[in-house]
Amino acid sequence: MTTELDRWVKNQKIAVFHWTFQRVGGGEILASYLGKALNCKVYCIGQSKLGFEDLSYLLPRPLRIFKRVRSLEYILWSSVNIEELGDFDIIVTSGATTRAIITPEHTMHVHFCHSPPRWLYDLWNFRRKRITPIKRFIIDFIGEALRIWDYAVDTRVDYYFVNSEVIRFRLWKYLKRDSVVLYPPIEWNKYKCNESEDFILFLSRLEPEKRVFESIEACIRAGQKIVVAGTGTLEKQVREKYENHPLVDIKGFVDEKEKIELFSSCKALIFPAVAEDFGITPLEALASGKPVIVDNTGFPPILLNKTGFVEQNGVFKICRGGIIARGDVANLATAVKLLDKYSWDSEYLRNFAKQFDFESFKVNLILHLKIWKEKFDKFREGG
Repeated sequence: MTTELDRWVKNQKIAVFHWTFQRVGGGEILASYLGKALNCKVYCIGQSKLGFEDLSYLLPRPLRIFKRVRSLEYILWSSVNIEELGDFDIIVTSGATTRAIITPEHTMHVHFCHSPPRWLYDLWNFRRKRITPIKRFIIDFIGEALRIWDYAVDTRVDYYFVNSEVIRFRLWKYLKRDSVVLYPPIEWNKYKCNESEDFILFLSRLEPEKRVFESIEACIRAGQKIVVAGTGTLEKQVREKYENHPLVDIKGFVDEKEKIELFSSCKALIFPAVAEDFGITPLEALASGKPVIVDNTGFPPILLNKTGFVEQNGVFKICRGGIIARGDVANLATAVKLLDKYSWDSEYLRNFAKQFDFESFKVNLILHLKIWKEKFDKFREGG
């Protein structure tokens, strides 16, 4: 980091606020990187597996029962008085409901947006069609009320970071807000590339939009072993259906050490999530020198396009970083078979991923905070 930026950030009183207190996913890891880059505390409501500071004690006692209801977190965050924590110059929030924080007049509020709430916006119809007509009727009213609420709290944010070009558009589309793209980082040096073993890796939360069943069925159809790592609402169903299948190895939760080993030794990563906002696992696979199979929606195909174009093979686009395919079983199975028809340059993929290293993230983060703070203060002072 430049000396000027280093001096500037040391003179600012900054805090990070993140919504989670249960799981560990990409958003939680990003929040920890924000705290590391800004050398400040990360707060959340409830106990965190990453050691974030618990704000439960700041909530009025009657509201504490709502800690596990995500849709009611708006009122929890608006009840947090951050002045009890310190006199902050800047706060950076992460996770949609943290935008409800009400800041003092002199405090600049920057939000790192992973996506406007997906089940209220871009995934609304995807999830809505999976429920019964009666529940659909009820959820329509609830969803509309929450969209009004979400729009109201959005006005409390002064500036926006987004994690990809996909979210920059999505934020403008649904909330008409401008933003700056700041890609989530990886710690590039900790990834390694070992000789590939004969398995495809699926590593993600086990949720419908991640397409875990489609990934497993595609590998089975292609006669290829798949290792499934991750937890989520579909884990029980996945185990019931595939626990004893000879081509399926279900790992469940894996720690950081095992995750890096899986990346380093897999043949490729399969990640056909629906319109994924960023997707850190494809980047981790590239940092491990491994190609990726991704769906043709969201940011992952943009990431693969950045690695360089190779050729169009029917409906499949072959890039130097992997294969872009449609996310149905038939097309994913064909993509799995296509992997063996191309050579993948592991050193090139690792070098490509290096641009996403934490140090670059840190410089860009602080640079934009500095620019915004100068504008914010000038406007506040009537300039």
